[in-house]
Amino acid sequence: MIKNKTTIKTAIWVAIAIIIAYWIRMLHLYPDQVLLVSMVKMLRYVIHITLLIGWCVSLNRRIQNRQVRYLLILVGVLMAFWLTVRTIKFEFIADPTHPLVRYLWYSYYIPMVLIPMIGVFVVKYLDKLADYTHPKQMNLLLIPAFLLLGIVFTNDLHRLVFDFPHGIELFDSKYTYGFVYYILMAWFILGGLYFVVMLLKKSRVPGSKKMQRLPLCIMLGAIVFWILYTLKLINCDLTAMDCLIITCLLESAIQSGMIPSNTNHRELFDITTVPVQIVDADYQPHYVSGAALPLTEADLKKTAAGAVHMDNTLLRSTPITAGRVVWQDDITVQNTLRQQLQDIREQMSEENTLLQAEVELTEHKAKVDEQNRLYDRIAQEVAPQLIRVEDLMKRVSAEPENAREWMAKICVLGCYIKRRGNLLLLGEDNKQIPAVELEHCIRESLENLRLGGIFTLLNSQCDGTLPVTVVVAIYDFYENVAERLLDKATAFLVNLKCEGGAMTMNIQIGCSEEIAEQAFADLTFPCGDFRYEVMEEDVVVSLNTTQGGGE
Repeated sequence: MIKNKTTIKTAIWVAIAIIIAYWIRMLHLYPDQVLLVSMVKMLRYVIHITLLIGWCVSLNRRIQNRQVRYLLILVGVLMAFWLTVRTIKFEFIADPTHPLVRYLWYSYYIPMVLIPMIGVFVVKYLDKLADYTHPKQMNLLLIPAFLLLGIVFTNDLHRLVFDFPHGIELFDSKYTYGFVYYILMAWFILGGLYFVVMLLKKSRVPGSKKMQRLPLCIMLGAIVFWILYTLKLINCDLTAMDCLIITCLLESAIQSGMIPSNTNHRELFDITTVPVQIVDADYQPHYVSGAALPLTEADLKKTAAGAVHMDNTLLRSTPITAGRVVWQDDITVQNTLRQQLQDIREQMSEENTLLQAEVELTEHKAKVDEQNRLYDRIAQEVAPQLIRVEDLMKRVSAEPENAREWMAKICVLGCYIKRRGNLLLLGEDNKQIPAVELEHCIRESLENLRLGGIFTLLNSQCDGTLPVTVVVAIYDFYENVAERLLDKATAFLVNLKCEGGAMTMNIQIGCSEEIAEQAFADLTFPCGDFRYEVMEEDVVVSLNTTQGGGE
């Protein structure tokens, strides 16, 4: 309603100014008041130019599309040129027969030819984006436009536009129209019709169809006027009338919404569902949408530094000319999602803790199972020694007087059990182990043999690595020999040599009694060959592995 009242008030003042300018023209009926007539005629020109300048300024403020704005302002400039040329022709040159007057008259047709062409460009930009540029083919319209202007300005040579039957000196009062004049008028009228028809075709503005038909009504009325003027049935200031018609035609297109403008922004702010407001440099609101929440000046100032969180609202702003535009984003959904994510994160954290505990429990169980498996395997592989240790422990209890003898044998068997288990553990992760591990095993076994009063000696040259299966087989072979003679042995001499992946072991055993030839008949070695020699109370055993242990 405020906008309508402002528009009506502006239209009334413009109409009053036009009426004043029209009545000033009537002063030519009083030729005896020469000074007064000249002054008021200039006042008439000032009124016309002032109205045009005001209209162009309003275009610069109202029209959104930059290209359309420039084109419409160019129309206003051409009309101002038209009025200026008209005024110079009638008010500043005393001799009406002067050739300059005639060319000023011809200059009328510069805006008459160019304005319709500009209208074609305007409708091309109406439904396009702001960065749209017209096709280069449209520039070809300049060819017929400048051709027509060339014909007009060379009329003195061919008189195809105006003919002067009483002589060219009387051009201003006695002339007839040539056929090119009618082409010019067709260009002028058809250009206007094309402009109006394309406006109606491209219009996407809802609302009253009466306002949208107003440009067509103005154009049809203008055609009737030009026909009557050409037939010399109407006598008026054609220049002022044409400028008025063109201005009314363009303004009606703007007011009807067919040429987009920002004249309805206040109404847009009132009805929009977007919470937004425009504030000045002092953060005082000037435009506030109906959906905007009330904000304090302090809240508005905070937006200059960045987004401001206000419960379920995010307040943002951006600078504009002489102020800022501030809008409110509803982040209720985002906050809800954020809370849900937080809940999910906490739930996942709890589940992760449970899973971690479960994994640790599973790892611990797997570790225990693996240990049990290894213990079971060790127990299975050293079962004969474990049985013998148990038997010896019983003898210790039954024959305490021989406890030292039995304990020495238990230590030898225990050393084997320990070292055998150690080799088994090394073999779980490595297929090849250092050959020196075999030396450690036999050295510790010999040390335990000394506890039983047996003389021992070890000579070892163990370098490189051997398959763990070979080391275990050699150690088992040594233990088998040692256990067979444990009760009779007085001395154990062992010679180890590992070179090039092959192992040689010589064992010389001194015994307290003669050893039967068949004592080692069932002795086996899976990773090479061996031989033994029994010499009454001494036994010599030699063992050789193939390179790589025979694997």
